Amino acid sequence: MDRERIEGITGTPWTESEISAVVDSYFRMLASERAGVAYSKAQSRRQLMETVHRTDGSIERKLQNISAVLDMLGTQWINGYKPLAHYQDALVAAVEHNVGQAPDFLYPASTASQPLALNDDAVFVAPPSAADFEKTLTPAVRRLVGKFDPAERDARNRQLGKAGKKFVVEFERDRLRRAGRDDLAEKVRWVSDLDGDGYGYDLRSFEPDGEERLLEIKTTCGHERTAFWLTRREVDVAAERRDRYRIRRVFHFRNRAQMFEIAPPLEQALFMTATTYSAEPR
Repeated sequence: MDRERIEGITGTPWTESEISAVVDSYFRMLASERAGVAYSKAQSRRQLMETVHRTDGSIERKLQNISAVLDMLGTQWINGYKPLAHYQDALVAAVEHNVGQAPDFLYPASTASQPLALNDDAVFVAPPSAADFEKTLTPAVRRLVGKFDPAERDARNRQLGKAGKKFVVEFERDRLRRAGRDDLAEKVRWVSDLDGDGYGYDLRSFEPDGEERLLEIKTTCGHERTAFWLTRREVDVAAERRDRYRIRRVFHFRNRAQMFEIAPPLEQALFMTATTYSAEPR
């Protein structure tokens, strides 16, 4: 392609047709990745260069922008295109259009295909800071997130929830074995799976010194600040057993899963808003 023709439009705003072409290409690549079908990111970018007449670097940044929108939407994005903020409203609209064209996109058929590292020390991270996060929530993104509500979607996705709990069970057992506590690793119990879902926590684990931990697991494919639901029972048990209770937040589950803990009192660590009520006729 004529180098001058490419460089001649560098810095000019992206048109809706150009954005649409890149978003369409992204969704095709992501569909291949989800299906386990091999594809070439470099070849896809070369094809886009012929279509939109932008530089490879410019196209790659736009693909990262799409990952950022999907991250805010609480769904999987393409490995290798790390989310990059600061995107046009037109990009948000194009992503929304593609999601609307494929209703099953937000509900992947499997949550078990993504390899998750258990021994990587980077899996367990510090809780996120709110600094600069609000700047990424443009009105267009707020509307998109409100329309497809990641918190509600995660809460209803039983397969995702079960996969996240299984991941934490394996992580806890491996963590204790590496600390030389095989005896405690054997005692880790997936309570909500084996004993029922009414205890207000999912998992009974331990610290290497033997201190008990009651873990409620909340899993999302989205970013670390994706909202999640808590039940009245979970909130009550957190208050009653605050010395032992922890929420274990697992995020980016379909990319490179990481997790952090939230300790009671929950009101000091979370913005908590009542969204539903149990009601009966008077």
